[in-house]
Amino acid sequence: MTPKKRPGPEEAPDTLAHLYLNPKNSSWANFGFWKDTEDYPTACKTLALLLGEKADLKPEQEVLDLGFGCGDQFFVWKEKFSLPFSHLTGINPSEVQVEFAKNRFRSMKEDSPKLICASFENAITAFQEESFDRILCLDSAYFFQDRIRFCEEAFRVLRPKGRLVSVELILRDEPLGFLDSLFRKWVCKLSGIPSRNRVTPNSLSLILERTGFKTEGFTFLEENVFRGFSKFLSEKTRAGQNEIPEKIAKKYESFGKFLGGERMKRYFQFVLYSAEKA
Repeated sequence: MTPKKRPGPEEAPDTLAHLYLNPKNSSWANFGFWKDTEDYPTACKTLALLLGEKADLKPEQEVLDLGFGCGDQFFVWKEKFSLPFSHLTGINPSEVQVEFAKNRFRSMKEDSPKLICASFENAITAFQEESFDRILCLDSAYFFQDRIRFCEEAFRVLRPKGRLVSVELILRDEPLGFLDSLFRKWVCKLSGIPSRNRVTPNSLSLILERTGFKTEGFTFLEENVFRGFSKFLSEKTRAGQNEIPEKIAKKYESFGKFLGGERMKRYFQFVLYSAEKA
């Protein structure tokens, strides 16, 4: 069960600030898939379902979730695909998010997921070869430090025919002018996207193929992602209509405006893909 205590204004800059976007007993923190909905938890759940369907999740599989946030998707995958919590391992570098997620499972009688607080790079190297059937990244892979190293480690710990499945923000392939290129780099830096992980569809395809993965191409979702999340943030941060602290509300409002603008469309895409270990 989600703890009743929510972060106060003094805690909001920490990594639980996304709780202000959620209703009670919900702690989603992804862009969401906004087709046929204006509700944030529904949009986030739909994105998690799309990822699970792409991964072809089965109850017997061992699954590694990288960047699991507060773990809302675990309940979705258990309900939809009968994936037991005991078959789930999650890695998240945020201590406060990991502790929040652990609190949700402590009162449950059944086994809980194995939740690890560590950097992705350090944690994944600790696993033995061929440990998992699926590696899932729900709106998280663009925060990894080094895409090439990550793909190599993912390939190593996956079993034969295992899959790396991700839904994430990436850069567009189309060339930009000098000023736009500088501005996009600034946006990436501000958003915490490391320089060695700023991939486009073409560069990501090459990395996956050179690592040994067999790819199926990309499904582009941005038309049902950017605008919907932008509209939600605009409404959520409207003055006098929410409990979000002013500083946090202004950050979300600014992000929402950029998200719904033309530059976002020219700079970024939102993709879903699966890569199988041959």
